Order: sequence, then C-alpha cells, then structure tokens
Amino acid sequence: MFRFFKSKKKVSFSEQLCELQKIGIELNSNLNEELILAEYSEEEFENEPYLLLLIALGSELELNENYNNCSNEIWYLDTECIEDTGDYVRIAERIKDLSKNYLDLKNIKDYVDIENQEASISFTLDEEDYCWKLEVNDDWIDEKIIVKFNDLLEIKNSNNRVYILDLRG
Repeated sequence: MFRFFKSKKKVSFSEQLCELQKIGIELNSNLNEELILAEYSEEEFENEPYLLLLIALGSELELNENYNNCSNEIWYLDTECIEDTGDYVRIAERIKDLSKNYLDLKNIKDYVDIENQEASISFTLDEEDYCWKLEVNDDWIDEKIIVKFNDLLEIKNSNNRVYILDLRG
C-alpha cells in the first residue's frame, strides 16, 4: 500500500478512491464523494495523492448536525487530544468499532487528571476486567494504549491490527 505515497503522476480523486476500495478502505454508505470534495478540492487530492484521501476518509464529517466517520476502516486521530475524563473512552470506542467488535469492550471508563499526572482506562472484555494506568504527557495520548489494544487483538486471534502513520504534523 505504501507505494501509493511515492506516486509522482497525477492520480484523480476517483482513481484514488477506487484503489483504496480495492484494499478495503471505503467511504461509509451514508456519505458520498461530494461531501468529501466539499472539504478539499480535486486539485488538493491530486497534489497529495492517497495521503490526503486517507486523512479525509479517517476524519469525521458533519451531516444533519451529527458527526459521522467517513470510513469504518481508518481513523485520522490527532494524538494531542487528551484533555479530560472521557477522552480515552472515545478512543476505546473508536478502536472497538475499527476492530469490527473483535474488541467488544464493555463498561468503558477512564480517568484523566493532567494537573496531577494521572490517567487510566478500565473496561471489560470477554468477562475479564482490565485496568490500565496511562502515562500523562500534557495533552498527548499515551501511545502505549495502541500497543495494548493490538495485544488484545492478537490474543483474540484477529487479523486486525491498529497501525500508526506519523504525519509529522
């Protein structure tokens, strides 16, 4: 898949979307291409082929006053997103969705106190309780949480994994 990023020729938005669909990254059925093109121009997609489309598909769009994930196969997460209790719950719920419920997390709760350098998340998976202490680094996510969720996916013999592409932004 990473050969997409090395492409120097102009690749149309439609071609990029088609190629990503071939590897299973699709636009959710409740959204359409026009909504994506309302956020970015076709020229922008051609200037940043695949990378910008992956970002767009991993984002949320507002539709009828609700925020909708553009795709259920990819997530564009700003890792500078931890401000208060509830932020890690949101992350765990999105990872649950991305895992296609292999990680059928229940009773998800978190605690975040940046000032006192304390954070944790707890949940139940397959009737087993988990509680992870998380590192606090200002408002940045503790990326070890991704490793821990991948460990759980491996234990469950899922082929799904969470991968991180650092955009150096």
